[in-house]
Amino acid sequence: MKTRVLLLLLGLAVPTARAQYAVPVIDYSVLFQTIEEVAVATKQLMEAREELRRLGDPGTILPDRAGALLGSLAQTGVGKTLDELQEVAQGAAALAYEAHGLYRAPGEAVRRADGTLVARAAEHYRKFDAVTQVRAQLEAVLADTERRRQSLRRQIQVTVTRLSGASTTAEVDKLQGLLVAQQSELAAVDRERDAAAQRVVAQDIENRTDAARQEEARREEHLAAFRQAQERLNELLTPETGLVTIPDPHRR
Repeated sequence: MKTRVLLLLLGLAVPTARAQYAVPVIDYSVLFQTIEEVAVATKQLMEAREELRRLGDPGTILPDRAGALLGSLAQTGVGKTLDELQEVAQGAAALAYEAHGLYRAPGEAVRRADGTLVARAAEHYRKFDAVTQVRAQLEAVLADTERRRQSLRRQIQVTVTRLSGASTTAEVDKLQGLLVAQQSELAAVDRERDAAAQRVVAQDIENRTDAARQEEARREEHLAAFRQAQERLNELLTPETGLVTIPDPHRR
């Protein structure tokens, strides 16, 4: 009897113990899905960090050659306009110009056969000094721009070197922008040289045009003088058509 009661009690106690210490049921498919989602999120986070590292912080990238480029952009050059050069041209300078002994200077006066001196009209020689002015200006521009060109070429070389070793997109973008600006400034400096050379050509063309104009004016003056002389000659050679009265020597 006692044995039966004990077995009965044990039978009643087992379900109670199981209910008190029950283990929760786990859905392994949900667990695996959660693990996969965490892995994907972790990968995305790592990729985002790598992208940020690759892009870099634009605010921390300051190309060291930007200051030199801004300095070059601030320079106005030494070139003057053709009008400015023509205004400072002097006839006396043209009469004395000899190009370091290469030419013979005309001098300020003309010596006559009797030894007396007659002053030249210096204002007629200003156009020749204008050519000398623009040629001297060309030399000054070439010297100035050559210095600036060499500086820009060195800057471009440094920028290209840094660009080849850039590790972030921000650095690449800024260096590429700097490189374009440097190349544009180099082209602008070259155009200054071209403009200075064109002033020499333009002044030479003006002088040649003036020489042709003066020749045409002299031809017209000679033609006018010839016509006037011809008219006077015709007047002298034209006989009188009126009646000529010959006085009678016997009539008193």
